Amino acid sequence: MLIGQIAALSAAFLWALATLLYSKSSHHLSAVQLNLVKGLVASPLLLFGVFALPGHSWEGWSQNTWLLMTASGVIGITLGDSCYFAALRRLGPAHTILLEYLAPPLAALLAWLVLSESLTLWQMLASLIVILGVLLVITERQLGSPMRLSRSGLAFAITAAACQATGLVMAFQGFALSQVSAAEAAFVRLLGGTLVLTAGIMLFRPRLIPGTYKSLKQSPFWPLLVAIVIGTFLAIWLQQMAVAYVTPGIAQTLLSTAPLFMLGLNVFRGQRVSIRAVIGTLIAMLGISLLFLL
Repeated sequence: MLIGQIAALSAAFLWALATLLYSKSSHHLSAVQLNLVKGLVASPLLLFGVFALPGHSWEGWSQNTWLLMTASGVIGITLGDSCYFAALRRLGPAHTILLEYLAPPLAALLAWLVLSESLTLWQMLASLIVILGVLLVITERQLGSPMRLSRSGLAFAITAAACQATGLVMAFQGFALSQVSAAEAAFVRLLGGTLVLTAGIMLFRPRLIPGTYKSLKQSPFWPLLVAIVIGTFLAIWLQQMAVAYVTPGIAQTLLSTAPLFMLGLNVFRGQRVSIRAVIGTLIAMLGISLLFLL
């Protein structure tokens, strides 16, 4: 049975599709507003998922685990997802999702610096391969001139990857301290990030709350709702299923195929996809595979 592999690939496809839907349905919402709406809609769905899936046990959580998971959500979701959506508006879905490849090497580097985990020569080489693949795509030339990528978009995308990496390292520490399921961790991280984001908006930009409601009415509702459901609820559920059936290295490698699915979706939509973009994406995925499988 290939349940774990199919679940991981399905999660990667759903995340690619959700990223595409976010880019199409959020023109009237700022990055912060989109992050707020996503959190408010997805938090109840994830809570339902926690109780629907077997094995949840809140009693096993220590105080330090709660703090680490919440802080992980603040960094990875409050800051990271806001930067991700800001990059999405400036770079488009293909480049934004590709730059997520930088998160695993950054997480490995942070674990080495902060947690004193060993960083092997293979892992360093794999990280360089990932960066090479990403650079190959974002420095691509079309029609004889360099692509004009937004510098602010690149900054937001790299910041999002750094926040995601930091959040992953903190979540890893939380997993090490207590018996925590992936669904429980995802819910606590999302809820903590959403609550802090809401509190920050109410304190510093309270007019953004009624503005979000007004902008939401101008946005296509169903594509946005589908993006939130498949990207934040179904994808996380499938990730947990993948980890339950296959090793973490294989699961993470298969989950990293989202940029490849994005290329396929762009071809399906009739957009031009260059050979260099395909090669660069494959090289970056090779680096991710080496990072997790060796």
